[in-house]
Amino acid sequence: MNDVDKVNLDEKILDEFENAILTNTDRTVSGYRRFDVIHVKIVKIDYDCLLVDVGRKSEVFIPIEEVVHDPNLPLDQQYKVGDEIPVKVIRDEKSKGGIFLSHRKAVYQTQVDKIEKAFQDQTSIPSIVREKVKGGLIVDINGIQAFLPISLIGMRKESNLDQFIGKEMDVRIIEFDNQKRKVVVSRKAIDEEEGFKKRTEFMASLEVNEVLEGTVTNLVEYGAFVDIGHYVEGLVHVSELSWGNTKRPYDILKKGQKINVRVIGISDDRQKISLSYKRTLEDPWDLIQGKYNLGQIVEGPLIKDLNFGAIVELEEGINAFMHISQVSNKRISSIGEIFEIGDMVKAEIVEIDLSQKKIKLSRRSILPPEEEADTEDQNESPRGEIKRDDSNDFSSFVDVFVPKKTD
Repeated sequence: MNDVDKVNLDEKILDEFENAILTNTDRTVSGYRRFDVIHVKIVKIDYDCLLVDVGRKSEVFIPIEEVVHDPNLPLDQQYKVGDEIPVKVIRDEKSKGGIFLSHRKAVYQTQVDKIEKAFQDQTSIPSIVREKVKGGLIVDINGIQAFLPISLIGMRKESNLDQFIGKEMDVRIIEFDNQKRKVVVSRKAIDEEEGFKKRTEFMASLEVNEVLEGTVTNLVEYGAFVDIGHYVEGLVHVSELSWGNTKRPYDILKKGQKINVRVIGISDDRQKISLSYKRTLEDPWDLIQGKYNLGQIVEGPLIKDLNFGAIVELEEGINAFMHISQVSNKRISSIGEIFEIGDMVKAEIVEIDLSQKKIKLSRRSILPPEEEADTEDQNESPRGEIKRDDSNDFSSFVDVFVPKKTD
């Protein structure tokens, strides 16, 4: 064997020896290049980085910004020494600055196909809320960060975003840009889809006169909006809030209050409903049997001027009607000549029908005789008694004081 062959043999033996030693280690010795995704083993965990073994003489640090992690927990509670994780080679050994690895980009590369398919098929995908940021939340989808805008968190506006941190929620990907690694998701889209289905089923089975429990969601001058579940919200008109003289909704209910309501109307397309609060309460007309009688003198405030007559409140929920011809012994052209809204009126009950919720009053019968009483065009007898004339009875046009009761 000549000297040249001997040298070549020695080098071959050394190479085999080195390979044998390296093969018996736990290191990954296969070569890698930029943009490769390789698997490395964690050898140390610090608060702001991971130290990994890449099969070389020295280990490589991966900064926390390049590690998929929950920002609410320290790294050593999410990873253990010995864990094997995928990383993407951003810079290799030959690059200026040395090796640089990214766990985050490796996870994105391995999961991006699933993200893109979920986006194209518009299927729901599970996520975990990681942190609150300006304008919304950051959610984690299998290690890929996505942005959930505050306006798309749910059907209602959310002000307390901290309540979602750490929670799991299904989302729908509504925007995906692979080049920019931009993923925007929505929870509202799923809620709307589920809500439409539940609402349709619920409204199809709803019946007039049904009593339901609901929650007051908003109060306005003309009534109260009540959520009765199943993504259905109905209006209780101010006239259906109380049996008594119409009050402001704010004086009767409070936002967030749970109440029972009765369904009193459903639109033909079953998209809107009307509700009543007072019709779940006891009707005061059912409580006055024997309390009022013909000839009884009663007193109450004038609550409505109808020009041809006046409405007098005897008690809450019990109103009576007095025709203009029974207000004074003198001929008057308007109620305002004698009374203003709120004035107390004393009068005699001249007609009562509790089954029809009607009480009629006359003030003339308790007034002292007027020396110059103008009886022309007044429907009265010479002795001041009420003369029956159905053509002059406008009370049937007044339903404000005789609210109908739904059995």
